Amino acid sequence: MNKVLGVVSLAVLSFVFLGNALKSVVTSTVFVSEGEFASFLNISVDKTQILVELLIGSSVMALAVAPFLLTRDRAQKIATLSALVAGGCYAALGLTMLWGPPLFLRELMVIATFALGGFFISFFAPIAQLAINEVDNERERVLLTTVWTAAQPVAFLITPQLVKYVALDIGTGNYFLIFSTLPIFYLFLTRIVLRKPASESTASLPLAASKIDWQTISYIIVAIAAFEAWTLSNSLAGVISPISLSLMGLFFAIALITGLYFKKKKQAQVSTSTEQSDATPHKKGLPPTATFLLVGLFILEIPSTGFFDGAYLVRHLCASNLIEDRASLGAAAQIAAVVLGGAIFVRWPRYMPALLITGIVLLLLGSLGYIRYPDLPVDASFFYTSKIVASAGMGLVTTVIIGVVMAECRGNPVMALLPALVIMFGTEFGLEVLEIVYQGAKLYGMQEVEAYRVIFIAQVIAIVLAFIPCIEGLYLRHKSLKEPQAAITS
Repeated sequence: MNKVLGVVSLAVLSFVFLGNALKSVVTSTVFVSEGEFASFLNISVDKTQILVELLIGSSVMALAVAPFLLTRDRAQKIATLSALVAGGCYAALGLTMLWGPPLFLRELMVIATFALGGFFISFFAPIAQLAINEVDNERERVLLTTVWTAAQPVAFLITPQLVKYVALDIGTGNYFLIFSTLPIFYLFLTRIVLRKPASESTASLPLAASKIDWQTISYIIVAIAAFEAWTLSNSLAGVISPISLSLMGLFFAIALITGLYFKKKKQAQVSTSTEQSDATPHKKGLPPTATFLLVGLFILEIPSTGFFDGAYLVRHLCASNLIEDRASLGAAAQIAAVVLGGAIFVRWPRYMPALLITGIVLLLLGSLGYIRYPDLPVDASFFYTSKIVASAGMGLVTTVIIGVVMAECRGNPVMALLPALVIMFGTEFGLEVLEIVYQGAKLYGMQEVEAYRVIFIAQVIAIVLAFIPCIEGLYLRHKSLKEPQAAITS
C-alpha cells in the first residue's frame, strides 16, 4: 500500500474511511428523511422502519458471503462490480424521486435500489479491511483500523447535517444523485490502493485465488433471507400472528439444516487436512481470544443500537432539537473514544484489557441511565449525559476488539473480515430481539412507558452477559502471552 514518507497516504485513509462510512450514510439518511420517504411511498412514518430493515438485511447478507467471495485476486473485480451497481442504484433512486412515477413503480424502485444498493455498497467495508490487513507496520495498521472504526459514527454525525442543509435545499432526489458519485470515487481509490502483492509469497497467502463455494453461499443467503422475512413479518403483522409464527418455524428449520451442513463440512475439512502432508500450509482458524471477543462484541451490539432510547424520546414528545443534539453528542463521544482508544492502544498495547473493561463499564453506566427515562419528565442534561457515556463506552469496546481481532487474524485474512459482519448482524439482531421484547411486554398487558422500561432493562442484562465472553477472551490472551515467557524462563 502507498505510504508517503512513512506516513499512511491520504488516498489510503480516504479508502479505509469511505469503505465503512458509505453504507452508514445511506442508513442515516433514511432515519433523518423518514417523513419524506413516508410521503413518497404513501405509508406511515412508522412503516419507514421497513426500509431500514431492508438496508441492514442486505448489508448482513453481503457481509456474510464476503469471506467466501472476497480473495486478494478478486478484490479489484468485486470492488468494480460493487461500485458500479451501487452507484447505478442510488442514481436510479434519485431519478425516481425527481420524476415521481406511479406509486407501484415508486415502491418497486425504492425496494430494488435499497436492496441491491445496500448489498453491493456493503462490500466496501471488508475490502477496506483487506487493505488494512496487508499493512506490515503494526502502528499504521492500528491507525487505519481506528479510522475504519470511527467511520460509522462520523457518518451518523455528519449525515443529518447534510440532509438538513443540503437535501432540503436541492431535494432528496438530487441528494442521491450526488451521492451516487461516491461509489465511483471509491472505485478510483481502489485503483491506487488495491495493487497486486509485490512478492509471490504475499500472493500465496490465504486470500489467494480459490474456487467459489456456491453451495455454502446459497445456504447462507437462504438462512439470512428466512431470518429477514421472519423479522419483517414481526414488524408488519406482530410477533404472534400466524404468518410470523410460520416464518419463525421456517427460519429455525433452515437454520438447523444450515448448521448441520456447516458441521458436516467442517468434519470433512478436518479429515482431509489430517491426510495432507505436514509440510502443506493450512489456513489458520479463528484464534480463541478473537472468538470470545467477537462473541462479546456481538452481544454488546444488541443494547447499543440507539434506536429504542431515541424512539422513546420521540414518542414522548421531546423537542426535536433535543433529540438531534443528543444523537450528535453521542456520535461525537463515540468518535472521540475511538480516536483516544486507538491512540492509547498504539502507544501502550498492554493497556488493552483496561480499555476494554472501561468501555464496557461506561456502556453499562449509560444504559442504566436509560432505565430512569420513564421516571423523568424532560431532563435534557441527563438525556445527554447518559447517551454520551454509553456511546463513549461502545466506541472504546469496538476499537479494542477490532484491533485485537485483526492483529490475531493476520495469518488468515478471511477471518479478519468478521468484525464488519459481527457489527452489522449484531445491530440487526439487537433491533429484532428488542422489538420482540417490546411487543411481548405489550401483549403481557404493560403500558407503552413500562414496555420501554423492559427494553432498557433487557439492554442492561445483555451488557452484563457480554462480560462473560470478554473476560474469557482476556484470560486466554493473558495466558497465551505468559506461556512464551515461562518457556524462556525454564
